[in-house]
Amino acid sequence: MAGKLIDEKIPVRGLTVFYLVSLLLLWGYFAWDYVNAAHVFASPHDRHLFVLGICFFATGMAMLFLTAIIGVWFFVYHDAGRRGMNQWLWTFIAIFTPNLLGIIIYLILRKPLLVQCPGCRARLEPQLTFCPHCGRQFKQKCSKCGATAEQGHEFCGSCGASLSPSGNQAV
Repeated sequence: MAGKLIDEKIPVRGLTVFYLVSLLLLWGYFAWDYVNAAHVFASPHDRHLFVLGICFFATGMAMLFLTAIIGVWFFVYHDAGRRGMNQWLWTFIAIFTPNLLGIIIYLILRKPLLVQCPGCRARLEPQLTFCPHCGRQFKQKCSKCGATAEQGHEFCGSCGASLSPSGNQAV
């Protein structure tokens, strides 16, 4: 289930292809530059395989970081949609707020996941007791303490009282 959710929400294959193609293009440029002694390797003092290796490593890490950041932006976009928040607004906040603070702000301020009404399949805030679209009750209140419980629970999670109509108490 977790793998399916990640594949649906974040285009892992697309990000992997982006990373590999970008990396190969950059490495190809550095290899061409090394062989032809142009730009980066124009000076004879810079024409060492060690410098080429550093360039390969640095571009690999930079592209990995860039690809991870783009993946996080996809996550923010899809997660905000699942929570009933403005997807584009939160994605732009995550992108344009410096030092990844936008992502941290999103993770702190995001709403809880929406629940689905068993009657009409509408997406609803989790604190609602009745569906505003079809009127179906999908949460019940404990007669003893007043706490809400999911429909179908046998006992109250707060006080342990029986939620069934017979009124048997928990031990």
